[in-house]
Amino acid sequence: MKISLNIKIALLMLLVGSFYSFKTLNFDEVKGWSLSGSTPKNYEIGTEENAERNGKVAYLKSIKNGSGFGTIMQSFLPTNYLGKRVRLTGYIKSSEVSDWAGMWFRVDGESNKVLGFDNMQNRAIKGETVWTQYSIVLDVPKESKTIAYGVLLSGQGNVWIDDLKFEVVDKSVPVNGLTTPTTEPINTNFEEN
Repeated sequence: MKISLNIKIALLMLLVGSFYSFKTLNFDEVKGWSLSGSTPKNYEIGTEENAERNGKVAYLKSIKNGSGFGTIMQSFLPTNYLGKRVRLTGYIKSSEVSDWAGMWFRVDGESNKVLGFDNMQNRAIKGETVWTQYSIVLDVPKESKTIAYGVLLSGQGNVWIDDLKFEVVDKSVPVNGLTTPTTEPINTNFEEN
């Protein structure tokens, strides 16, 4: 069954909207990071030593059955990235992920308007995986007000996270997430490649 682009965009916007309904549990288990999501009480975050990564890594683990998702996240002002194309990279390992997990990156403008977003749902992490580097590339428009990012876990399982970083890339690197909507419809006759 092929889903139209409009339906995909509508579903993505619904998911993006759910990110604004985060419930945040504030505690200092991982300095600079918070546990949020639609059901944060079903998850826990922390750090632990990991020999494969030669030091500490963060984790996000389910602790209760239930629906919804949890995320380990943080946000910051985009001052150093305004008007630039930015790549977020990070290493993630998973075990027993029953639904899906993914790194996510969101760029917000005035009144929490989403200017760019990707959560890897179309290339989700599932089941058991070894340490793998993932990346998300988004444009950060000059009118951006906040960058938020993290790793989410939907359903049961465990994910470990390490070495997340941002870097400016040139325009030859393709964006792989939702970007600022256009003001006019595009390719309505499907003749463009």
